[in-house]
Amino acid sequence: MLKYKLANVSKLGAQINVTIDVDRYIFDYPCSSSSDCTDYEVTFPPGLYKFELYGSSGGSKNGITSYRFPNGNCISADIVNQFHGNTQCRSESSVGGSGGYISGIILLRKSTPSYVTIGGKGSINKDATCANEISCFERSLYSQGGYGGGGSTPSHPTAGSGGGQTAVKFIENDLWHRVIVAGSGGGADNNYGDFRGYDDGSGGSGGGLIAQGWFENGVYKNDYLANSTFGFSFGYGEAAQLFGSKNDNGVHKYSLFSDKSGSGSGWFEGFASHDPDSGSGGGSSWALSKDAFIPPGKINATDDFFTSIGSREYEFSKADFLFTNVIHQAGIWEGNGRVIITVLQYEKCPTINYLFNLNLLHAKISHNVNLSILLSWEVSQFLQKN
Repeated sequence: MLKYKLANVSKLGAQINVTIDVDRYIFDYPCSSSSDCTDYEVTFPPGLYKFELYGSSGGSKNGITSYRFPNGNCISADIVNQFHGNTQCRSESSVGGSGGYISGIILLRKSTPSYVTIGGKGSINKDATCANEISCFERSLYSQGGYGGGGSTPSHPTAGSGGGQTAVKFIENDLWHRVIVAGSGGGADNNYGDFRGYDDGSGGSGGGLIAQGWFENGVYKNDYLANSTFGFSFGYGEAAQLFGSKNDNGVHKYSLFSDKSGSGSGWFEGFASHDPDSGSGGGSSWALSKDAFIPPGKINATDDFFTSIGSREYEFSKADFLFTNVIHQAGIWEGNGRVIITVLQYEKCPTINYLFNLNLLHAKISHNVNLSILLSWEVSQFLQKN
């Protein structure tokens, strides 16, 4: 069985929220606040596992839509259902971006400590008393993005913040130890406007190797997209600001209107539009697989206001851990994120490390177990079943 607990039980309303269905462990969001939460600490015994991650959605007063194409149509309900998503297609103005799905299978040869982040959904500050003034951009008045790095938004009663990424980290709990990530959706600008027309500032969906941009007055904008090597930052979505982005690669636009949205988090994060008639972008998904692109050298990470929080190389290589059968689907999840772990097979003999070299089977036995006894039965059983 998997062993799990909360990393910090002092968070508001923190309690384990896990459903077990035979060999499936469903990890849901464990806190009352969508922006201030904690991770699960999970220990994986040696075995074969399927990981399924759902990113969270961006904030919007008008609700969340399934992945929306530039022509206003959405992915089919059959696709949403195929991956057990929960979104619907909404033909409405200024809706939030939905979270993405990613799955993969991984063989863990030894007991592996991990940290599971369930992304918190983006929100709106319905109690905001400030709108469209310089004072609305004071940091203390911002509505925080979803837990897991969602971009925050200035004071406005209808502007949506970005959703937080859903991620699994092996060995240590930091951004550079992530091995699989589901991108989250970007927030919407307000609850006004016409569908595909004036002031339709819908957020982009999270997920996929390349996440969505956003909709400006109903027109899809794809100039600022998060992918496997590029985005606003590594681990945090972007906060909407008065004078535009502090990232040289971001949007540089001034507007006193505070109905500006935050972007979604992911492997790399979406950009905020910094525009009161636009939503913001979603975050990308990623898994450590044979086809994965690992950014070379040091990877810089910042918070949502572009303040540095660290710079270091990615911690793993493809020789350390490797997901197979990776599947991506953008824009099928509404609300807080989710992680599903399915135990496909536990390793029967965890005390033996099997090495195949020049077609010879070697067994390295721990705890001084007698080789002659084990090879006569346990090794033969392992080979027959594998």
